[in-house]
Amino acid sequence: MGVKAAFIVGAMSFIIGLVLALQSAAQLRTLGANIYIVDLTVIAMMSEMGPLITAILVAGRTGSSIAAEIATMNVTSETDALKTMGLRPIRFVVVPKMHGGILTMPFLTILADVMGILGGLVIAATYLDISPLVFLNRMEQSLLLKDIVFGIVKSLVFIYLIVITGSYFGFRAEKGASAVGKVTTSAVVVSISLVILADSVMGLLFY
Repeated sequence: MGVKAAFIVGAMSFIIGLVLALQSAAQLRTLGANIYIVDLTVIAMMSEMGPLITAILVAGRTGSSIAAEIATMNVTSETDALKTMGLRPIRFVVVPKMHGGILTMPFLTILADVMGILGGLVIAATYLDISPLVFLNRMEQSLLLKDIVFGIVKSLVFIYLIVITGSYFGFRAEKGASAVGKVTTSAVVVSISLVILADSVMGLLFY
């Protein structure tokens, strides 16, 4: 859930940080406020873009695999076999996935934050003539502990929603080969929607 998603999360976060800084730099240059590219990139990635990008990518990659795996087990009566052996399918199938997600999601989010900020650093150094040392000094001044904690809290809420949604749709799969595809699509769409909705609600609550 975590290791295999690290490359795509890091790469996409770097590109989005790059684009975010590039689009902002064009406006900040006209105002003579080049240094504020650091504040914009760092705070946006730490408290908003980093957790959200990670959650959307994990929902599409891991959430779909959770739904497909459980749906396949349901279609092939493996969940019924677990019940026959006296095992609870939720505890046997879902709980390990939840533990794996909770352990890895904060690290993926931190990776996304770092790569996004690195993308902003590249634009600041090449487009706005801000040296890496100045960038890091400004980042130390602008970044608050609450931004870091808020991003980690968001990531934990997001992975909970992703695992629960994928599992819910997986267990709802009916018999038949087409059922797996249907519940997988539904799980991805609903989990991404819930992630964005939760992000909006938490943003209103914390800011």
